[in-house]
Amino acid sequence: MRSLSFTLTLALSLACMGCGACADHRLPGGDPSGAPPTQVVARELRGCGTLGFVDPGTLGGSQTPRDGLSRAQPALPHAIAGNRWAQIVEIPSLGGRQVFIEDINDDGVAVGGETTAEGNMHAIRYTDLGGVQDMSGLAGFGAQSYASAIASDGAIGGHADRSDGTSVFFGHRYTAKGGRSEICAGSCSVWDLNARGQVVGLLPGRDPTTWQAFFYTPEAGLRTLGTLGGARSSASGISEAGVVVGNAQLAGAAKEDLGHAFIYDTRDANPRLRDLNAVVDASGWILQAANDVNESFIVGYGLRGGDSRRAFRIDIASGKVHDLGTIPGGGNSFGWGVDIYGDVVGWAEDATDHNNAFVYSAGLGGLRRLGDLIDPALGWQLVQANSVNAHGMIVGWGYHNGAPRGFKLALPVCVAQ
Repeated sequence: MRSLSFTLTLALSLACMGCGACADHRLPGGDPSGAPPTQVVARELRGCGTLGFVDPGTLGGSQTPRDGLSRAQPALPHAIAGNRWAQIVEIPSLGGRQVFIEDINDDGVAVGGETTAEGNMHAIRYTDLGGVQDMSGLAGFGAQSYASAIASDGAIGGHADRSDGTSVFFGHRYTAKGGRSEICAGSCSVWDLNARGQVVGLLPGRDPTTWQAFFYTPEAGLRTLGTLGGARSSASGISEAGVVVGNAQLAGAAKEDLGHAFIYDTRDANPRLRDLNAVVDASGWILQAANDVNESFIVGYGLRGGDSRRAFRIDIASGKVHDLGTIPGGGNSFGWGVDIYGDVVGWAEDATDHNNAFVYSAGLGGLRRLGDLIDPALGWQLVQANSVNAHGMIVGWGYHNGAPRGFKLALPVCVAQ
């Protein structure tokens, strides 16, 4: 799904269903603790909208999920119960200092990165049954690597160096069958990909503050997408249909100006970068960055009514921009990921300028701080929510008992009758 924060973007640029743990997809380097795996199971119930809490009395017995098969719902630790806590598990360290989780697909496979005890970054893959798997031992992953996105077919996008001491990162697409395939002749960062083999990201320019959005296909290779007249652009997301979103500077923009959100539809006869502010009904907005896209929605953030940034969701069919608001007493908010139902995750600043992971859903009554939905006795401070899949599973990172760790959180998925 997507690009990282501006700071990490610059640093890296420079320098079968449900469990997602089938044996033939597992990578070397599982959880060294030997602890039994914890499987996060999303409950799918009918009749209450999208993500949201339901009457605890309806959680027992037999329910009918989206696959049409009736099955007993097991009792889960820290699941939605009488006290209505969501289930959460830590995506732990393999001995390093920090764990960041960026994306999750509908099979429940999550990807991200971990800083090792030596300070290197290693790409990681996580499944409930397989635990954390260090991808750095795979061919071509070098001394430093990062996994930024995972497609619906399990292909993983990211970047890695060549262990040559240059700290130059080369974007890649990785599959269990085909291994790692570099997509750039020189340095580049991959931020998203789809199951059609299409990849997007950024290609560094002649100096560290300029870069260009790119689009890659196995058939045609890599091409840059240009800008909106300014010095740089970055492609953050791509849908299964090939719609690309990101941000790009305008002509005459200041060096550090973020620019405007853009859309680029590869299905057009003559595709071009278009300012999203001119494509949708953006009255009252300056849409600055689009971070994720699917067939129905685009999410990101922009300026609305002054200097405050607000998370937005665009309904593609109507072109309407929805202000998602912020947490109570909060400031800026940033939309980062969206599922097929329009549920959005991201983070928002509180009154002390600390980031708080959030989820936005009609079934939850709007925007909610994720930390308010879990048992406070578990010792979590959830900082960023980066991705949500169609089964109510949310991934990101936060502090667990003071240590920066990844998380996977499950909310019930309620679908209309």
